[in-house]
Amino acid sequence: MTEFVASAVRRRLHNFLCSHGGYDKVAIVDFGSQYTRLIARKIRELGVYSEVFPARLTVEKLMDFSPRAIILSGGPESVHSNSAPAVGFHLRDLKVPILGICYGMQWLAQQCGGKIESSDNREFGSASIKLQNSSVLFDGMQSDSDSHSVWMSHGDS
Repeated sequence: MTEFVASAVRRRLHNFLCSHGGYDKVAIVDFGSQYTRLIARKIRELGVYSEVFPARLTVEKLMDFSPRAIILSGGPESVHSNSAPAVGFHLRDLKVPILGICYGMQWLAQQCGGKIESSDNREFGSASIKLQNSSVLFDGMQSDSDSHSVWMSHGDS
């Protein structure tokens, strides 16, 4: 995860949680990402308590934790794989904000009726992106040029 993307995610999450009446704790659902612990640490650096839960958690366990927000991590699987991790209940029924990262966003989109398509080519490595439109997600982000270096690793779209 590049510092640009990490800073944008930290800033956006902090602003979102503060604008919604403060925050208590964030649940991070681990779909197998190598960055799950880093995500948890960065959330804690914002002064927000967070816990990492396995994807096989129960709705009762999550409700007992009473998160004010949920983050779904990325992971190495495709949502089309038979071995793909999944939460066994609809997270959107919990009525809390949900941020999906990579696989987590694809899984959430699929749960909401979206279609994830397999790609013939996996893409992995550094990429350059150019912001076409303004977004509160990237407000205040500085760059020496019009483009930003990001890390990508995916095989679905």
